Amino acid sequence: RVLISNISPGCTQVLPERPKPLLTVKPKPSQIFIGDTVTLTCDIQGEGWTYTWQCGGRDQASKEKEFNITLVSKQKCKCCGKRQSDTSEWSDEVTLTVLYKPKVTVKPQSSVFTGDTVTLSCDVGQSTGWTIFWFKDFKRIKTGDEKEILSNVSISNGGQYACSARKGKYFTIQSQRVVLTVRERPKPAVRVQPDGRVFRGQTVTLTCDIQETDVSSWSYSWNKDDSEIHVSQSQEYRINSVKESHTGQYSCTGNETQGSRYSHTSDKVTLTVSAPSAVLKLLSFLLAASPYLLVSIILGVKCYRAHVQTDETDQYAVTEE
Repeated sequence: RVLISNISPGCTQVLPERPKPLLTVKPKPSQIFIGDTVTLTCDIQGEGWTYTWQCGGRDQASKEKEFNITLVSKQKCKCCGKRQSDTSEWSDEVTLTVLYKPKVTVKPQSSVFTGDTVTLSCDVGQSTGWTIFWFKDFKRIKTGDEKEILSNVSISNGGQYACSARKGKYFTIQSQRVVLTVRERPKPAVRVQPDGRVFRGQTVTLTCDIQETDVSSWSYSWNKDDSEIHVSQSQEYRINSVKESHTGQYSCTGNETQGSRYSHTSDKVTLTVSAPSAVLKLLSFLLAASPYLLVSIILGVKCYRAHVQTDETDQYAVTEE
C-alpha cells in the first residue's frame, strides 16, 4: 500500500518507507553569533538526491547536501530530499539561536593590587573578523582587539568594563559588565619578640603583619639576608634555642594562597644573638641549682644597698651641723 500526502511543495510522500535525513550544523548552535555563516548538512542514505531546505518558513531547492546561511536572527531549519519520484521524510528541526552578547573575562583575577598586569578578553566564540569596542564605566574607551592588556595598573584603572563587537554591518549588544578592583599593594611589618637583641638559647618569634585587605588567606615567605629560609601558612616564624648563626636581617613577603596577588617585601629587622655574660651564666646556674639560694642572694643584696643608703644619709646630716 502506497500513501501519498503533500507535506510541502518540494517533498511528497510516494514510498511506503522513506529515509529520514540527518541534519547537522557547524558551528554548534550554541556558538552562533550574529553575522556568522552557518553550514547545514543534510545526510540521506543513497545517491542522486536533490535537497529542499526550509529555514524561517521559506523553501529553497539545491543539488548540494550542504547549505550555507548567514544568521541575523533566530531561525528554525529542516531538510528533505527528492530523487526522481522518491522523496524522503523531513529531518528533525534544528533551532539556530543567534548570540548577540559577547562575554568579558579578566585574568589573572578581578581584584588586583597596584602594579599588577591585567588582561581583559572579549569572547565572541569561534567567530573571527570582529572589531571590538571597549567600554569603562559606560563610556567607550578604545576600539581594538579581543584582548586589552592593562600594565602596571593603578587605582584609576578600577571600574566596570564591557565590550561589544562589529563585523561588517552586524553589531552585538554590550556584554555584561565585569568589575575590576585595584587596591594598593600592602607592605608587611615584622615584629620581633622578645626584641631584636637576644642571648643564645632563647626562643625568638618573628611575626609578619599585613594590613587588612580582601585577601582571605596568605602564605608567608621569610628571608634572612635576602635569601628565602622558610615558607608557611602561619604568620609567625619561631626560632627555638637561637644561636649566634641566627644573627642577621629578616624580612617577609605575603603571597595569596587562592590567587595571584602578593605583597611588598617588608622592611628588614636586625636580630642579634649574643653569648650570655658571666653574671648571667652564674645566675642561670644558681637558679637551676637552687631557686631559694638565688632569692636569698638577691634579698641580701637589696638589704645591703638599703643599709649603705641609710649610713650615707646619717653622715650627711651630721656634716650639716
